Amino acid sequence: MSSPYRLLMVEDSADDEELLLRVLKTAGLNFTARRVEIEADYLSAIETDRPDIILCDYHLPRFSAKRALELLASNSFDLPFIVVSNHIGEDAAVQAMQNGASDYLIKNRLARLPNAIESAIDRHRIRQQQDSIKQQLSESESMKHSILNSLSTRIAVLNEKGIVLAINQTWESFAQARKQQHGISSGVGESYFDTLQAALDIGDHSAADAIEGLHAVIKRERQFFSMEYQLLVGNQYRWFLIRAMPLAGSAHGAVVSHEDISDRMLTHTALENANKRLKLVSKRVLSIQEDERRAISRELHDDIGQSLAALKMVVYRLMKQPNQEASPLLENCLAITDTTIDKLRRLSHDLRPPQLDQLGLEDAIHWLVESMSSATGIKIDCTISGLEKRLSTEIESACYRIVQEALNNASRHAKPTVITVTIKATPNLINLTIRDDGKGFDAEVERMRAMKSGSMGLISMDERAELAGGRVKVRTDLGKGTSIQATFPLNNEANVTAPDTLVSA
Repeated sequence: MSSPYRLLMVEDSADDEELLLRVLKTAGLNFTARRVEIEADYLSAIETDRPDIILCDYHLPRFSAKRALELLASNSFDLPFIVVSNHIGEDAAVQAMQNGASDYLIKNRLARLPNAIESAIDRHRIRQQQDSIKQQLSESESMKHSILNSLSTRIAVLNEKGIVLAINQTWESFAQARKQQHGISSGVGESYFDTLQAALDIGDHSAADAIEGLHAVIKRERQFFSMEYQLLVGNQYRWFLIRAMPLAGSAHGAVVSHEDISDRMLTHTALENANKRLKLVSKRVLSIQEDERRAISRELHDDIGQSLAALKMVVYRLMKQPNQEASPLLENCLAITDTTIDKLRRLSHDLRPPQLDQLGLEDAIHWLVESMSSATGIKIDCTISGLEKRLSTEIESACYRIVQEALNNASRHAKPTVITVTIKATPNLINLTIRDDGKGFDAEVERMRAMKSGSMGLISMDERAELAGGRVKVRTDLGKGTSIQATFPLNNEANVTAPDTLVSA
C-alpha cells in the first residue's frame, strides 16, 4: 500500500474542513491532514513537514490564497496548490492559476476534489522528474563541453552538408588565427567544405584529400578517415593529424578532429636521421674491416708467406750439404717452417678467403664448408643454385660471414651430427639457409645474454644482413635444432618478407 498523501489545509472554518475530509474519505483517498489559518503556521508546516499538496481557501480573515502562493514562490517551495473556495470569480481563479495554483474548485462542487488532488500530485511529480532529467542533461552537456574545451585537439561536429554545428575552444581559437592570417573561416554555421576549398585555393594540396575523405565518412562510404598533413602556422610549418568518423546517432554527419603532432614528427624524423647515420657508419666500419682483412690477408700471404717459403728452401738446401751434425737441427727448422706456413695460410683464409674476391661466393662457401667439415668432423651438406653471376660485394660478404658465424656457432655449441647449407638465387632474391640437428637454444635468452656479454654472433648476423639490405630469421627451440635464414633483395623492387625477430619453432 502506498504512503498516505500529506495534506495541508489552509482553512479558517472547521465545518468546511469537516466537509472536505468527508468528501475525501468517502472517495477512499489515503491521506493525513493538517489545518492552519495564519501565515506563520503555514510557513512552519511547510518547512517542518513538507506536504504533498496544499488545499487553500481563497479568502481568510488573516490570510489569503494569493499571499500563500507568493510565499511559496519567494521561498522556492515547489508544491501542488489547489484553491478551494465559495467566494471566487473567474478572473480571480485565472489569476491564481497564473500565480502557480494547480487547480481551483467551488466548495459546493467537491465531487472531483479527490481526482483533482491525485492529478495535481501526479503532474507535480512528472514535472519534477522532467526538471531532474533536464538538470542532469544540462550538467552532462556542461561536463562534455568542459572536457572538449580542455583538449588541445581541435574538434568540430558537421551535419550531412558539412555545416559546422559545434566546436570546442581550441578549434575556435585556431579558426580565429587562421582567419586573421589567411582570411579562411571555419566557425559555427559555416561550411567546412568551403573552408577546405579555400585552403586548397591558396596552395594547401592536402585539403583535396581531406575533402574526399570527409565526403566518404558523411555518406557512410567509410567508417573512418585519417591523414597527416603540414600547415603553415604563423611563420613556421607544423604537422597535424586529421581524423573523421560518423556522428553517433545520426544517419549522416561527422565528427572531425585535428591534432598537432609536430613534436612527434620531429622526434620521428630525428630518430630516422640518427638511424640512417648509424647505418652509414656501421656500413663504413664493416667495409673498412673487410678492406683491412683483405690487406692483412694479402700481406700475410704475399709477403710473410713468401719469406717463410724462401726460408724453407734455404733450409732444404742446407740439409743437402754434408754436415751430419747440423742435419737434425735443419730438419727441425724445416718442420717448424712447414707448420708456420700452414698456420699462416689458414689465418689468411680466415681473414679474407681469396676465393671470395677472385672466384665469387659459391667457391668461397664450398671451401669454407669443406674446411669446417674437415676440422670438426661434422657432416656438412652444401647446395647452391642460381648463382650464375657475381653478386654485389656487400651481399657476398654478408652471406659468407653469416655462413661462417653459423657454422662456428653450431660446431662449438650445438653438437650436431649434420649441418646443411642451402643457397638459392632467383632474379629478385637470394635465400640463404643454415640448418643443424643440434640441441638448439632459447633464442630470446641467448639474445639478451649476447647483448650483456658483448658477444656479437647473432647480433652481427642481423646487422650484416640489414646493412646489405636483407633480413635474418632465426628459428630454434631446445632439443629441436636451429635454422638460420637470410634473405637479400637483388634489385630495388624486391620485397623482403623475412621478419627481423627471433621466433621459437
